[in-house]
Amino acid sequence: MSRRRVREEKVTPFNKVFPIMVRIALATTWIYAGVFEKLLKPGYLNPASTSYVGVTIQVLMQGPLMRGFLEAVVLPHVYLVGLLVMIAEICFGVFTLTGTMSRFVNTVAFYQNLIYFLSAYWADTEEYGINLMMMILDLYIVFNGIAGPSVDSLISKKLRKINDWKLWFIVGTIFYLSVVLYLYFT
Repeated sequence: MSRRRVREEKVTPFNKVFPIMVRIALATTWIYAGVFEKLLKPGYLNPASTSYVGVTIQVLMQGPLMRGFLEAVVLPHVYLVGLLVMIAEICFGVFTLTGTMSRFVNTVAFYQNLIYFLSAYWADTEEYGINLMMMILDLYIVFNGIAGPSVDSLISKKLRKINDWKLWFIVGTIFYLSVVLYLYFT
């Protein structure tokens, strides 16, 4: 019989604090983007404003990589997409902060960041860096879950599937693709 070695991880203050810091940093970034950069900006959903989401889309369409996607999926539904992005960013922040459906939420957040990352990579290095960092942190939460007190930890005592990152990554991917396909075909 072979013995199976159990790897013991040394628990340090950093190991306990880092995941919580990731969670708070990511959640507050999402809440700031959704609330302060969109919800409280009166021009964000106003076509007559220079801060209208459609102006941003027009700028992003200058980049070669995502032009076709933006023309086919986003441009015909600029107002709806702007509204969905605003609501999603606020939800990503609140759900990440409370640790609710964290693997699903951060999978969907990953794709939202990926689309913006690929759309804005050529325009602004600051946006490039922020979105790259957020995609990495989204994946960190998808793979590792939420540390500290959370709704997920309460549910996981009754439902073990809440910790299955593969399941939630697939469900989040299907959800995001469903929204994109809905926009494309309507």
